[in-house]
Amino acid sequence: MRTNTGVFSILFLTVASLFLAFCNPAKKATTSTPGRKPPVTTGTKPRYEPMDTLRWTPAPGVKPPIGNPSGTTDLPPATPYTGQTYRLAFLLPFLTNQADPESQTVPERSNLALQFYTGAGLALQKLSTEEGLNLSVDVFDTQSSDADFQRLLSNPRIDKAQVVIGPIRPSHVSLMAERIKQTHQILLSPESPNMDLTNRNPDFIQINPSLRAHCAAITRYVLERHRPDAVTLVCKQKEADRLPYFQQSNAPGNTRFAELIVPDAAANFDNIDLRPYFRSGRTAVFILPTWASQDFIMAFLRKLHTTRGNTRVEVYGMPQWRNFENIEPEYFAEMNVHVTSASHIDRSSNEAREFRQAFYDANGTVPNDDAYNGYDVTMFAGKMLKKYGLSFPQRLASEEFEGLHGKFQFAKVFATGAVDDRVNQYDYLENIFVHILKFQNFKFQPAE
Repeated sequence: MRTNTGVFSILFLTVASLFLAFCNPAKKATTSTPGRKPPVTTGTKPRYEPMDTLRWTPAPGVKPPIGNPSGTTDLPPATPYTGQTYRLAFLLPFLTNQADPESQTVPERSNLALQFYTGAGLALQKLSTEEGLNLSVDVFDTQSSDADFQRLLSNPRIDKAQVVIGPIRPSHVSLMAERIKQTHQILLSPESPNMDLTNRNPDFIQINPSLRAHCAAITRYVLERHRPDAVTLVCKQKEADRLPYFQQSNAPGNTRFAELIVPDAAANFDNIDLRPYFRSGRTAVFILPTWASQDFIMAFLRKLHTTRGNTRVEVYGMPQWRNFENIEPEYFAEMNVHVTSASHIDRSSNEAREFRQAFYDANGTVPNDDAYNGYDVTMFAGKMLKKYGLSFPQRLASEEFEGLHGKFQFAKVFATGAVDDRVNQYDYLENIFVHILKFQNFKFQPAE
């Protein structure tokens, strides 16, 4: 297999130099000054050019897969891969306008883009050498402000991309989602887990599961192990709008989950009796769709600890709990705390070790979660293009993808009240696979 190594080297050095500048321990990363206006250029030329262009070219004579995958008759036929070139664009916040060339430092906030794209670069190499896929790739710096992003959208090279990966900032995702309704490009949103961000937009693919998906995953997991009358939803008044996601995910005909809604001003659970929510001889399950206050969660766990007696309890929370530092691990362990997570990296697997070594060899540093995510999203896009061509969004509801960072399992998202009756158009596609992690052995790891 061969690649256009000259073009690749230029981009690699561009990204790698920024990456190494960020990772240099002798330099302190700088950040932008609040209120500082970005430099203004004049003329009609678009302000931001892509960082570079890559073309990944397989060796001649690679045979395309034979035959089309089976599918329903209402789907367009898959396009067998015969060596055609697909155009990809990455829209990521490298924040190059905030870099300091004298001190060779870049803003800390650019680390997400640097890690993500460096992971994606390893995926692009693999798609070329192992999958024999032809890809032409443009990389754009979205900067940070909405005004900068709007100016970037005037670049005609963005319109040439058939698949767009990014952007990251929610407002940028919203702008790009509206744009593809007219351009009919495929947009893979790798970060922003927003609900109802767009409508009637079947080419919009949300990789990061929404809050609704997290709530549904907890509900499914709990109901596989407990009766619905053992479940109590707990939150503050201002968070009560999250509870319907659990109730709606409850199986038809089941008893509704109990709800304990605490006044927003309540600082603890001293005046709240948890005993009515226990059932003799059965596990009591409490679900807290909250993450804003560690103190509130710690107060609940402390109250539950003093109230439960010999009753076994399970507590289910949100992904942010994994980063809490003010909650004693003993409470997580004794209360059988579970949390949801959009990703889980098994760093002991051979695949993860190989990726980590390749990343280190290329950059002299270790990958973080963003690098694994960039690798997965890019591998997913490439494999779907090879398998189905540009019609792959219409087939994702029956596709699954197992990556290093997580698993992709897509569902169609419909407007409120609409159902999948093959007549209603869905709003967008969302990855709904969510990991359930349990605190055990002093860390969160996949629950059984």
